[in-house]
Amino acid sequence: MPVKPLTKIAIAANADKDGAREVAEAIERIAREVGSEVRTTFRHPVEEGFLEDRDACFVIGGDGTLLGMLDEAVARRVPVAGVRHGQLGFLATFSPEEAREAFPPILEGKYGVAQRALLACRDANGQERLALNDIVINSDGQARLARLVVRTGNDLVAEYSCDGLIFSTPTGSTAYNLSAGGPIVHPQADVVLMTPICPHTLTSRSVVFDGKARLWVDRVPGDSTSLSVATDGRELSGESTRLPLEIWVSDQTFPLLQEEGHSHFKVLRNRLKWG
Repeated sequence: MPVKPLTKIAIAANADKDGAREVAEAIERIAREVGSEVRTTFRHPVEEGFLEDRDACFVIGGDGTLLGMLDEAVARRVPVAGVRHGQLGFLATFSPEEAREAFPPILEGKYGVAQRALLACRDANGQERLALNDIVINSDGQARLARLVVRTGNDLVAEYSCDGLIFSTPTGSTAYNLSAGGPIVHPQADVVLMTPICPHTLTSRSVVFDGKARLWVDRVPGDSTSLSVATDGRELSGESTRLPLEIWVSDQTFPLLQEEGHSHFKVLRNRLKWG
């Protein structure tokens, strides 16, 4: 996606985050001073059509706030930049102080757009959803292990007795996947990660699939554990028995706006306190 000066921007701030409103107002002032047209909302998630005719959107809150922009940003092909509150945001890469400094050159067109891979899933009812971070199949908190079977094509991967399974993009490798012991993967890698949640065996580990793989997840026959399926933390609607679930890398991508010279490993060093 070629970059250009940003003359029409959107600002979406999560008013529940302390200081988010003040940061939004500061960024709005900077934009208006250079002649950019600004559309601002404090609703979360944003209403459909909020990004229509916008050149970019600046989200103030955190990774969860930014993930709430997924459907709108993908539908409108509008790049999104995140301003984080807290320490562990990996998508919202600007601190409030960094945003104020980086914002003027970004408005002039000095930025890059990274196309981040998305996972798609389809349940047994035909319901489809996209995910930027992860798709999670989880037992519904009844202190019972789920028994799940995973296949790719006609090939059996494994049967799992576990609390659930996490399927993540490279972008999502630093989210729930990381907390569950999965690997950190560079966001440009063409792969799908699968990490079991609390597996009832010492040998179950994360599996890294080729990005062209199509995965199917179902119950082991006889399993009756109540399950939920969530994409980026949003549960699929309907009854809990919606498996089998098909998972694949979508043809669509999420446009993430970053400053020039952005370093993924610098973000990792800062967030994870690496030396």
